Amino acid sequence: MAAAWLVLRLFPGTLTKFVNKEVERRSDAKLERLKADLQGSYSTLKNSVDVITATNSGMHPHIIGSVTALWAQMISIRDKFGAAVGFDNIFTAEEAGQAFRGEDHPNLLEYVRACEGDMHVNPMFTDFNGSDMDRHRLFSGDRLWLIFHIFRAVHLRYGYLLSQSFKLREFVDWRKDNGIGQLLGAVLDQADVSKLRAMELGGLAAAIARLEAEFLHEATRVMSGSKAMADSLSDMHSILLLQNAKVGKVA
Repeated sequence: MAAAWLVLRLFPGTLTKFVNKEVERRSDAKLERLKADLQGSYSTLKNSVDVITATNSGMHPHIIGSVTALWAQMISIRDKFGAAVGFDNIFTAEEAGQAFRGEDHPNLLEYVRACEGDMHVNPMFTDFNGSDMDRHRLFSGDRLWLIFHIFRAVHLRYGYLLSQSFKLREFVDWRKDNGIGQLLGAVLDQADVSKLRAMELGGLAAAIARLEAEFLHEATRVMSGSKAMADSLSDMHSILLLQNAKVGKVA
């Protein structure tokens, strides 16, 4: 103990040099471990990006095929129900009621005559009420499938209301139907749904146009690689840049 005290008194710089070297040695060792960890993380993330990119590339033709099939079905539905939707564009609820009750405007019903009769045998309904489109749900994504489903259901529900109008000889107004309101609310903002249902003319056509616009917007995102995939790649890219910057600073 006395010898150590004597060394410190005679050579005060010795301890300082020893401490500095020890700190430097430990810091270098710690930095090397950190660098190795960061480089390992960088390698893992890069491999993940490569796997995601390769997987997405393999799925892309299936995604395109599914989106195309759903859109083709929507066009077919739109064409088949075109005259019936046009009926809502041209005639008010009061005029429609008079026509169904047989009081006036008998020719108006020709716009919606295709919806008359038993729904179980009427091609207006049976052609679009099957489950053959379900196979496209896997590659289309939940959001796009939801929009397609609502688009189809709104048309079928509207056709059903018209068939009931023939049966009851009284116009069943879609604007007052909770079913259509709930369907539209699954995709559109409730405030927008209320505005559309308040329109005296053309509200249904405007709602359908909104659904089509939502579908096309989402379809673009899905066919470009899907929103989820794009978000994952974007997040990983940001992490890679951050990790790479950290490794560069350590080096």
